[in-house]
Amino acid sequence: MTSSRATEELIERYCNGELSAEELSIFEQWLENDPSLFEAVKDHRQIIDAFKIIGERRDLKQKLVAIHDEMETESFSFKAPLKVVKKEATGIRGFYQRNRIISIAAAVSVVAVSGTLLTGALTGLFSTKQQSAYQALRLEVERLKRSQRAIMNGINEARETPEEAVEERGFIGTGMAINSNGYILTSSHVIKGARSIFISNGKFEQLHVETVFKDDKLDVAILKVVEEDFKSFGDIPYALKHNAADPGERVFTLGYPRQDLVYNEGSVSSISGFEGDTTAYQISIPVNPGNSGGPLFDSQANLVGLISGRNIGAEGASFAIQSKYIISYMEKNAGESVEKHSHKTLKGLDRPAQIKKLKDFVFMVKVFN
Repeated sequence: MTSSRATEELIERYCNGELSAEELSIFEQWLENDPSLFEAVKDHRQIIDAFKIIGERRDLKQKLVAIHDEMETESFSFKAPLKVVKKEATGIRGFYQRNRIISIAAAVSVVAVSGTLLTGALTGLFSTKQQSAYQALRLEVERLKRSQRAIMNGINEARETPEEAVEERGFIGTGMAINSNGYILTSSHVIKGARSIFISNGKFEQLHVETVFKDDKLDVAILKVVEEDFKSFGDIPYALKHNAADPGERVFTLGYPRQDLVYNEGSVSSISGFEGDTTAYQISIPVNPGNSGGPLFDSQANLVGLISGRNIGAEGASFAIQSKYIISYMEKNAGESVEKHSHKTLKGLDRPAQIKKLKDFVFMVKVFN
């Protein structure tokens, strides 16, 4: 999971122009999709500008102090053996000569006080900056290459010609089967802007799917396999839980933040999500880009939520949409086409045995824009 410190380092490198071309492309896409990151970059630039002002004032202060020291050395030098009495100047010039040391000392004091006040303001800015920022978790993968004809017809990539290979922007998320007839549940932000979508896992090499239902507000989407020769996922081994999980309840998730299926576990921290969102849980599970749309299971492997995002300002604070709202959405919008989900349970099996049963029903969702 990208820590807040790592995010701040990325922002600093971005503002300093130190990112590579590939890093810059990924970061700018993240910046476009994540308003909280945009605000963080804006804050960081304001901080940089403020530090420039402090530096300029510090330089001025040092120059004024140097002048002050030089004048004091000249005024109290013991190298002159004779006391010379000069006629005191009059007018504006005389006033300046009589008061120049006092004037410079006052200017130095003003600069010092201003710098202290500005530093205090910056300290407050640092202490409040990005304490809470939501990050959706679809993973952008640069330089994904595919042949539309090869993928649709199952042709080996080694047989592609240069003319057939098409470079596209790609995103990766996670999805899960909700019935045996080819319906997949994922997060709506995972498939945002999709031109084509495919799913795969260890059992199903690659299946073409299309969006049939999507709710951006709830952040859920239902996909359906459209392959002509697709028959079935098989019997779904888990049930969708209607009741809310309790704080402290143990939960686990499976997802694709990388090419292989990744398991993580934790507990329900709160029955409300980011900024009090009552449709979500806060969970103490470390999740990463690519986990969005992944299932959240209770200890008996019942589906209790759908991974949606994390708080990049709080280590280990992640969020999942509650299953009861997903069930309500499916019943209202999808009707009988997807509501015949399993009522089986994996209760009594140890965790490795549960995962063995579950893994064929959790998919990497590959989105091409």
